[in-house]
Amino acid sequence: MLNLFLENFVLIFVAIDPISLLPIFASFTQGLNKKDLITLCLRSSLTAFGILLIFWLFGSALLQMMGININSFRIVGGMFVMVIAYQMVFDQRQKRREETIEEAIDDEELSSLATFPLAIPLIAGPGAITLPMLLSEKSGTSIEYQIIGFSPIFIVLALTALSMWASGKIAKRLPISVLGALQRTFGLLLGALAIEFVIEGLRPVSYTHLTLPTNREV
Repeated sequence: MLNLFLENFVLIFVAIDPISLLPIFASFTQGLNKKDLITLCLRSSLTAFGILLIFWLFGSALLQMMGININSFRIVGGMFVMVIAYQMVFDQRQKRREETIEEAIDDEELSSLATFPLAIPLIAGPGAITLPMLLSEKSGTSIEYQIIGFSPIFIVLALTALSMWASGKIAKRLPISVLGALQRTFGLLLGALAIEFVIEGLRPVSYTHLTLPTNREV
């Protein structure tokens, strides 16, 4: 159980990456009064929580309705997460997030920022949405294991809300070089875990190819 919790925590934490979001959160929260700041933090975190919960509960059913094998989704999901890891290591993800912010500030009111772009796609981005479906299937059907498997999502989102609330002060104290180093380290971890998803998806295929010749009649 502890291994399940820790592995899911690392995956979700790295996928959401609240540390590299600190300077982005700071640009949103600057100048807000205490009430608006709390409202923005809660609304964006709860929206992201609802989205990830839906994909955790109904992601596998959606795949079955579409006739998609879970192993195929593991491979595609792992490759997709690998792209995010690549962007983190080479500092491309941060630039894309900053461009999203500039567009949102120009086009949206503050009241809608909690949904877009904070909840989607900054907090619940493509990688964070993909992982709940994979992790839910991996956690099994036991309610106890499902709760343990999902609890890291709740904890990481709580940490994300806390980092958003304190982003202004933290971003000023942490040098950009430190944030960049942390982002690249998390990117390497995410890349390694993404490869594990691809290997798990390919394992049944490899097993089938290895066992097929033994079933043929000579």
